[in-house]
Amino acid sequence: MEYGLRRYEATQRLLWFLFFLVCLGIAYLTTPTPSPTPPELSTMPRTLQPDMLKSLSFWLDFRWLRLDPFGKVLIYLVWVAFLFLGGRLLGLIVQYGGKYYVRSLLAADIGHPEENRKPSPLTSLSTRPEITVPVMLLLKKTDNIFLRLLFHPLRRLRVLLTNPQRTLSSETLAEKERRLAEMDWEIIWSSWTPFRWLLRLLLLVGLGQTVWLLYQHLQPALAGQRDLQELFGLVFNALIPLIQVIFLAVVCSVASGLLKRLDSLYLSGVDALFYDRFLNRLPYQSSDTPILLEMLQKNFQELHAALGRLERSVAAGKDPASKAPGNDK
Repeated sequence: MEYGLRRYEATQRLLWFLFFLVCLGIAYLTTPTPSPTPPELSTMPRTLQPDMLKSLSFWLDFRWLRLDPFGKVLIYLVWVAFLFLGGRLLGLIVQYGGKYYVRSLLAADIGHPEENRKPSPLTSLSTRPEITVPVMLLLKKTDNIFLRLLFHPLRRLRVLLTNPQRTLSSETLAEKERRLAEMDWEIIWSSWTPFRWLLRLLLLVGLGQTVWLLYQHLQPALAGQRDLQELFGLVFNALIPLIQVIFLAVVCSVASGLLKRLDSLYLSGVDALFYDRFLNRLPYQSSDTPILLEMLQKNFQELHAALGRLERSVAAGKDPASKAPGNDK
């Protein structure tokens, strides 16, 4: 693997890691601090009524998550998850803009080549690979550090065109693009790993909050020998944070599943962009083409020299001194 591809992979992974750290930092600075004992919780009924379970506002009341000792941690984790999903959606919209920008560049320089890039004689094909691919022109148009950091397709195009060798063949470009495509799919999939661990941690903290509330509610209830209905109400009230955390985790999982499908749609579009609008429009040129062209050029020069010698010999055969003896009488 070329070092350019390794650098590209390391840069992509670093950017996703920094994005997750930014989500953690923003959530830390903006997470509200829950009150130690919310006043409204002291008035919560100890017995459950059927009408309460049928009410949507009862299930969407997330004030139970504010309870100590894990209330702030729960709110922080939920806020990080929402920031992560929102940032991914916003970033996906930006990358779609980058894809259209790169497509316009390729359409201008590859789809409608200029006359100065028409095929030239054999003597220049081996020494001018830019005849079929305007490498320097495209690299110059993409030489913007801000756009490269913002647009993923632009970074991929620069890595594709950057070549340490003298000859840039379409065979090499196709192989490089294939490896870049596989790399991008693997990086996008692994970028969701912190979010998956975040949801697992959210469920674990929600379970800890429920266990703590069960301990706090059941200890005085068992000591006072409460009736069964009131005891059931206390247990259910303690389970509400875990139920709400599970609900939030399911919502986040569904949203992440949708965003993953959109990521796949975006990457498939980028792959089609580079294959259909770039590589498929280039004439096939293997990495052995310059060697073959030099051999053909050498053979052509030898053949031209042999034809010259033959012409000279034929011209010498038409000399008057070489006429037949009977014609001298």
